[in-house]
Amino acid sequence: MDRDRAHLVAFIGVMAALMFVVLMLETYVFIYFIKPSPAFFSIPLFIALSMYGNWKHSFIGGTIFGCCSFIISFFVGYTAFYNPLVSILPRTITGVAGYWILYGLTRITRGKAKDVVRAVAAAITVVLHTVLVIGAMELFTQGGAFFDTVWQTIIGINFVFEFVCSIILVPIFIRVMKKATHTPDFLPAGAGRTVTEDRMAEAAQAAQSSEEPSSDETEEGEDKN
Repeated sequence: MDRDRAHLVAFIGVMAALMFVVLMLETYVFIYFIKPSPAFFSIPLFIALSMYGNWKHSFIGGTIFGCCSFIISFFVGYTAFYNPLVSILPRTITGVAGYWILYGLTRITRGKAKDVVRAVAAAITVVLHTVLVIGAMELFTQGGAFFDTVWQTIIGINFVFEFVCSIILVPIFIRVMKKATHTPDFLPAGAGRTVTEDRMAEAAQAAQSSEEPSSDETEEGEDKN
């Protein structure tokens, strides 16, 4: 179990570094054309990071994205995002909600057409993200930020880019993340197993991974032979 926890921490560290670099590149590439810049790659990345695992980790993707957005806002002068209630909180809520949207859709479809279901869940999650961020701006910022953001995000090119890219990229990212972390697809209750059986399967998977010898132990055994 300690090894699994170490792998998770390492994976989160890699994803956080990747998220920061990607968001920084998006910001500086598009800053001369539109403000705020469209997060056409980082938003699908954080949504996938929220959806790929179990509900206990569903807050991670949105929190990482929000923290990166908060830090970068000071570099580029996005004053609305200086407030963590605007830059971090809506993203964390979006990540958790996105996981449960995917879970609910998977139950309804009984685990079929996974990539299509993930694409639909991603589309709904992008809309939710936009609504929550705009709502936070309305509540916690002053001036014309609300109207400007509505115009740029809902009607403008930002939302279109983020919406389309999320539908395409989130299913791909989830597959890659599941493969990289050896995370099995959950089979929801009503699709052949009960919730209890799902939890038993997850526990068996964790026990099996903890019993597997590490590469160092395997090499040691080979050297002795």
